[in-house]
Amino acid sequence: MNAPAINMHRQDLPHSALEVLPPAEGLAREMALLSSVSSGERRAGFLIWRCSRSLVVPQRLTRRPQYAMAAGRMILDGWPVQVRSTGGDLTPQSPGLINVALAFRSRRHKSAIRDSYMTLCRPLIEHLACQGIEAHCSSVDGAFCDGDYNLVVEGRKLAGTAQRWRQLEPTVSEQGNEFAVLSHAVLLCDERLDWLWQAGNSFYHHCGLTPFIKADRHVSLAQLLPNRKALLTSTIEQLEARLTQYVKTL
Repeated sequence: MNAPAINMHRQDLPHSALEVLPPAEGLAREMALLSSVSSGERRAGFLIWRCSRSLVVPQRLTRRPQYAMAAGRMILDGWPVQVRSTGGDLTPQSPGLINVALAFRSRRHKSAIRDSYMTLCRPLIEHLACQGIEAHCSSVDGAFCDGDYNLVVEGRKLAGTAQRWRQLEPTVSEQGNEFAVLSHAVLLCDERLDWLWQAGNSFYHHCGLTPFIKADRHVSLAQLLPNRKALLTSTIEQLEARLTQYVKTL
């Protein structure tokens, strides 16, 4: 019997969605959500959280000879560096951004990667459409952590995405092509963005890499909806309501 889809944020975690978490704790909660699907505890679930100011980087950047020095310099500048297990590239984090993680089951097939990204992007695009914002998935040259499944509005990046796959445990499925998938998005919400890109480019410079993040390739919800009050709080509440219903279909 399949475990029911559960809103992990509301039912399993005692903290408010508005709480600001250290990056290590937020990422650990995402991995716990993925584990709950791979173990069969639930079929699908989601997590919404905010992150303290930090730079979250993939493991590949830790292999740069200058990485330790770069991380140390960024700590002195007030930007601690946290390593994550998903792919992609450097992602600046701060409390004005919203992290959304969705975990669910999937099978390996020709378009599985695309379908898994769209499983998360679809409800986000629908949410934005309800706000009068037309978004689509595309890469944006010069954007942070660029990829084919950025959420893009009028050529500027509004959200970045990443995902991780884990095989279901044998007690859950004996078929080798069934996996638990964690899809993650970070949404630029109520935030002055320039300092994020300055920090990211500074890290690249200290790491011996060419800084490439361009401020004008990004847009926030606050820029798109400048007259909305309590934008961050209302966005979290609306996303939570939408995802609570959405996970029941997965």
